[in-house]
Amino acid sequence: YSDGILSINFTEMTAALAGESVAFTPLEYRLLKVLVKNPQIVLTRQVLLEKLWDADGNFVDEHALTAAISRVRGKIEVNGQQYIKTVYGMGYMWIGGLKK
Repeated sequence: YSDGILSINFTEMTAALAGESVAFTPLEYRLLKVLVKNPQIVLTRQVLLEKLWDADGNFVDEHALTAAISRVRGKIEVNGQQYIKTVYGMGYMWIGGLKK
């Protein structure tokens, strides 16, 4: 994914924001990948939880999902850019760098 400001290489698990390296946890990369691969689609919390269930059977609960979304936003949503929209009562949607 690249929009000129944020670039994410999911294969190498690297990311940069305005040319500066950004570190994500493996869970945050998986979360970003699910969101980026489904732009402009509301992904319910349940769908995100199911997608983030890894091969080891580690389950991410709703509070961990909320915290992960918050951490990702804190790392990429700067200077008025918004990448993840909360759809209240539903889930989240990747909107890809719109100005707030």
